[in-house]
Amino acid sequence: MERREDVRYEVDLPLAFSGSEIAGGGMVISLSNEGCAVRSEEAVLTHTFLALRLQLPEPNAPLKVEVAEVRWTNMSCFGVEFVHLHAEELERLRRFIAWLKSTQNN
Repeated sequence: MERREDVRYEVDLPLAFSGSEIAGGGMVISLSNEGCAVRSEEAVLTHTFLALRLQLPEPNAPLKVEVAEVRWTNMSCFGVEFVHLHAEELERLRRFIAWLKSTQNN
């Protein structure tokens, strides 16, 4: 069984996604530096590559993930691994995760 390196944080963030044959939306329900779990009514297949746009809390601009791969799916959720983010977006993700960590430790 695969072991996760990063802690996942429970969140509730709107998400838009698109791929070569699919586009849709949902809610990010858990987030880490490596990926996220998404609750969505859209049916996606494992190993599909998607572009993501996560709506971070105000006043933050949406976080753009250039390439994410769907690693698992079930009836109402799917999980993605972040494959490629621009350096600026990766730094924004890391700052947001650090903020989540600090709020959960208080």
